[in-house]
Amino acid sequence: MQEKSIISVRNLVKRFGNRVVLEGITLEIPEGKISVIMGGSGCGKSTFLRHLIGLYQPDEGEILIDGQNIVGLAERPMNAVKRKFGMLFQGAALFNSLTVAENVALPIREHTDLSDEIIKIIVKVKLELVGLTGFENFMPHQISGGMKKRVALARAIALDPKIVFYDEPGAGLDPITASMIDQLILDLSRKLKITSVVVSHEMKSAFRIADQMIVLHRGKVLEVGTGPQIQNTKNPYIRQFINGEPEGAIPFIQTSDAYLKGLLQN
Repeated sequence: MQEKSIISVRNLVKRFGNRVVLEGITLEIPEGKISVIMGGSGCGKSTFLRHLIGLYQPDEGEILIDGQNIVGLAERPMNAVKRKFGMLFQGAALFNSLTVAENVALPIREHTDLSDEIIKIIVKVKLELVGLTGFENFMPHQISGGMKKRVALARAIALDPKIVFYDEPGAGLDPITASMIDQLILDLSRKLKITSVVVSHEMKSAFRIADQMIVLHRGKVLEVGTGPQIQNTKNPYIRQFINGEPEGAIPFIQTSDAYLKGLLQN
């Protein structure tokens, strides 16, 4: 039985001046699964993520989220689509002047007419899901980096989204805390049946959580597969990337001419 796709990307192209950053990306994100988008610095993964959440408009192509093409979509219908997803930003992006509870409550207050009492209950439940019971009245400066990521995750799931996007969820965290965030992603994806789209260059994390791995290189999809399939790939670039080797398909030493040529081809 074929998996249902909740996100479909078709021939996505994005240019910045003469530079082609995304070059005809076509792929499917299966519903209820964890898809990890990976690749080296400058491969286009952050630009691709910004297209998925509607921050960038492509020069060509389509992005269908739950059947709705968001390319060129007007503000009101786009806001309705955005209600279907949450976002965990790389730096957590909490408001320092708001308490933990107020940060989590923010999207609920913005997008619903629920009473304060109901919002308080929802916030408590979301914080329990990320292991932060009793931290409602703490300020962001009073908690650790890992806890800030948990608060941001509670905020991302505040409106019960179908999809959660993660931008480098383990960035800036120690290995133990990063693995805890990975476990949260796994638990929430399974318990809440959320589709998770994770941008990451952390190999241990990617292989730990991914149902599907998408490898980008120079704005193109190099390979899509399960963890074991990617781990056993014959592609020399991917092998160099996942093993963190200085020598291989990407040379350690490059001339400036070769570098600039690569940017123009990218």
